Amino acid sequence: MSSLKRNALLAVVLLVLFCFTCPAFAADDTLQVYVDSKATSIEAKATGNLVFLPARDMASTFEANLAYDAKKKELTLKSNKTTAVLTVGSSNITVNGKKASLDASPMIVDGTTYIPVKAVSAIWDASYGNNEQALYIQKDGKAVQVPEIEKVFAKRQAVSIDGKNTPVNYVLVPKSSNLKADVVLAQNAIGQTEAMKSLAQRTSAKAAINGSYFQNYDSTKSQDPYGILIKNGNLIHAEGTGSTIGFTKTGSVKMDIVRSAVTATAGGTVYNVSLVNHTPAADSNTVVLYTSAYGKSTDYAAGTSLVVQNGEVVSVISKKAANIPDNGYVLLFTGNKAASADALKKGTKVSYHVGYTNQAGAKLDWSDVRTAVGAGPMLLKDGKNIANPAKEGFGDSAGFDLAVARSAVGVTSSGDILLVAGVKCTLNQMAEVMRQLGAVHAICMDSGSSSGLYVPGHTLPTPGKEISNILIFK
Repeated sequence: MSSLKRNALLAVVLLVLFCFTCPAFAADDTLQVYVDSKATSIEAKATGNLVFLPARDMASTFEANLAYDAKKKELTLKSNKTTAVLTVGSSNITVNGKKASLDASPMIVDGTTYIPVKAVSAIWDASYGNNEQALYIQKDGKAVQVPEIEKVFAKRQAVSIDGKNTPVNYVLVPKSSNLKADVVLAQNAIGQTEAMKSLAQRTSAKAAINGSYFQNYDSTKSQDPYGILIKNGNLIHAEGTGSTIGFTKTGSVKMDIVRSAVTATAGGTVYNVSLVNHTPAADSNTVVLYTSAYGKSTDYAAGTSLVVQNGEVVSVISKKAANIPDNGYVLLFTGNKAASADALKKGTKVSYHVGYTNQAGAKLDWSDVRTAVGAGPMLLKDGKNIANPAKEGFGDSAGFDLAVARSAVGVTSSGDILLVAGVKCTLNQMAEVMRQLGAVHAICMDSGSSSGLYVPGHTLPTPGKEISNILIFK
C-alpha cells in the first residue's frame, strides 16, 4: 500500500474515533474547489463569511501526512518543510513551532473533518479567494483572480405578435441573484434628465430599464416625472397617475394602482398634500411638499411657501421660489390655499405623515417597500390581461393603441424579474408579449423614445433621448 493511501486510511479511522467530540455546523453553501486554476472533486462548505475545507483533501493536495491525537484533540499536518498542529474546537494553530490564530476552528460534519480555509495560507503560504459558487486556491501564493458571477442574463426570444414571429430583447434577473432594486434620478434630482447609460454606469447597475413617464414636451419647464417614486423607503415623488411596481426589503414585488396619502399639520391644522416634488398647475388650489430630492429650489414663483427646518417654520415666502433646506422641506400652498399659509408665522410647529391608498381610497400597507417606480398601465395580473389606461387616470388612452417601442417589467411565478424594452407594439400586444415570456404579473413603463435596457457589455435597445429616471438592479 502506498504512503498516501495509508495516510488517507489512517485519517478516516481517526476521524471516526473523534467524530462525536465536536459539534457539527450548518453549511449555507457548497463551493466547488479549483486548485491552480484546475477544477477538482473537492467541495468546500461556506457558512456566513467563513469557508471550510476537508482536512483529508487538503493533506492530499499539499502532499502532507495527516494524523490525529484523540486525547489532545490535535490534528497534525506534516509535509517536507512544514508541520502544523490544529486543535478541534480551537482557532489557534501552531506552524513550525510558531503560534498563530485562525478565523475559525476545525470541526467535524457527518464524519468529515473540516479546517478553515485560512489554514491553507497559514500552513502552506497558499493564496485563495472565492465567490458564491467556487473557491480558488493558488498553491504558489500568487494572486488569485476570482471570476465574477453572472447574475443577470441578456436574452433574445421570438414571440408571436399578431401571428408574426418577432424577436424580443429582454433581461432576466433571477430571484436567486439576490440583486436589490433601486430607482436612480437623473442628475440626482427630480425634474432633470440624463442619458440612460450614464445613469446606469455611475451607479454600477447590473441591469436597468427606463422608469416613469415624465414631462418632456416643454423644455422651459421642469422635466417632472409622473406617478409614485420611492427610494430607500422614502416617498420622493407623488402625482396621481398610473400604477406602481414596488420592491420590498425581502425582494418581493408589489403592483397596484397606488396613490399617496400625505398630510401636513401646521399650527394645529391638518392639510392634505396633493403632490410631492411635482410642479403644480398655474391655476391650482393645492398643497405641495418639496424635499431635497427635488433639488435646491422649488422653482415656482407663486403661492406661499413655508420653509421648515427642525420641525418648525423658519421663513414664509410669498410669490417667489423658495430654497429647499437639506435638513428640512418646503410646503407650498397655491391658489385659495395660500391664504391659510399667509397666516402662519416663523416658529410655527409643522410635521407631515406619509401613507398610501389604492384608487378607491382604501389604505395600502407599503411600509415595507424600499423602491418603487410609478408608470403603467398594469398589463398582467395572475396571467390575465388587465390593461386599462382610463381606469388608471391616463387622459389620452388612444396612444396606447398605437404600435410604438414599449417597455415593461414582469414577474414570473418563481419570482424572477423580466425587463423588456424596444418592442414595437400596442399596449394589449405588450401584455401578450410579457405573458409569452413567462410573466404572471407585469406593468408597462414609459415607452416610445424613452424605451431602453442596460446590461454592461451587451447591445440592447437604447432610449432615443435623455430620461428622468431608471429602475436598476445591483
